[in-house]
Amino acid sequence: MNVRVICSSLALALMLSVASTASASHFRGAAMVPSVNSSGLLTVTTTAFWRKGQAIFDEFNPFVSGASGILSEVTVIDSSDSRYDIQVTTQTYQLTGAGVHSITNTGCCRVATGGRGNWSEGSWTMDSAILWDGSSANTPIDFNFASVQSQVSRLGAYSDSLHATSPAGLTLTYNQALNLSINSQPTPSFSVNTTSGALSIPAGETPLITDNTTLSGQNVGADAAFSGNILASDGSFVEFDWMFDGVDSAVNNAPDVGNGSDSGIVGTLFNFLFPITDDTDTFPGGGLTFDLGFSAILGPVPAIAPIFNAATGAFSWDSAGSALGTYIFQVRGRDSGNLTDVGSFTVDLIRVRPPNGVVPEPMSILVHGGLAASGFLALAVSRRRAKAKP
Repeated sequence: MNVRVICSSLALALMLSVASTASASHFRGAAMVPSVNSSGLLTVTTTAFWRKGQAIFDEFNPFVSGASGILSEVTVIDSSDSRYDIQVTTQTYQLTGAGVHSITNTGCCRVATGGRGNWSEGSWTMDSAILWDGSSANTPIDFNFASVQSQVSRLGAYSDSLHATSPAGLTLTYNQALNLSINSQPTPSFSVNTTSGALSIPAGETPLITDNTTLSGQNVGADAAFSGNILASDGSFVEFDWMFDGVDSAVNNAPDVGNGSDSGIVGTLFNFLFPITDDTDTFPGGGLTFDLGFSAILGPVPAIAPIFNAATGAFSWDSAGSALGTYIFQVRGRDSGNLTDVGSFTVDLIRVRPPNGVVPEPMSILVHGGLAASGFLALAVSRRRAKAKP
């Protein structure tokens, strides 16, 4: 994995001055996720997507209402996916009082219009907001935007999820409001489920997401823009904005890493085997790999750290001592062409055992149109894309 860490705004400014001839049209989307501690120290974590080789020349500097300027900043650039760069920036601010604090960033410009062409190569804005009561910590929304599979197979229906949770225990709802310079939904039937955050495009619509061939292919994968908001019941929200990548059987497709879920009381030992499949590569030893460690752990902080074996895809977590709530554990897989996918295992720690103490039998998992039995407990397993067989 090619990851660079930048801790100095001055270093970025110097590189910007050197790269003054770089095209400004390379923004592919972002989301800014805020949290605040009991002293009013606000942390904003921004995941932004850029045309390959361009993330180093851009910097998010959100304005936060009712706060000081930026106190600290760390930026990590992950260029390991062959389609785009991912820039993760963590910044802190000191809030000066209670209330709903807006977080806003603007810039120019989106990548050149191509493919579905439902956006304009113009300015963009990103918005979020967080409620602080003046004395209590609040993490209303936890969200890893990089976990959304951007690739849409034109051979079948698309399905995925935003995979958001609320460590504060708030109710989350979702919409698909259009962000600035996005003029329509990717297809007429694209939808975001308002209560679950599930994303879907029916099979009859996916062929409409055609390839963006602008700049001699430099905007590969920027084929259809989509946006919306994750809304917390306390008035906090996170806006999301990214692009789908339409593909067919004639190109290398991104791998599929399966999702699973389970629930149990505190102290339950949870196990899950992340399935990973691809159109050409195989796992293990055939070109498919898992990245070491976790792509993200969302929700409350586990009392005991989970374990993930990248060599086998096996996950294990002893939940003893952890707080009640929803935990989302995410891992990233990649194929030999450095296309990636993130899989999620969601755990709900609950107060009581299931009725009569009966735990359902493990379900089967759907893999490329067929069924494969799971040797690990996975009470609900879903697939990201329903690929049709060639």
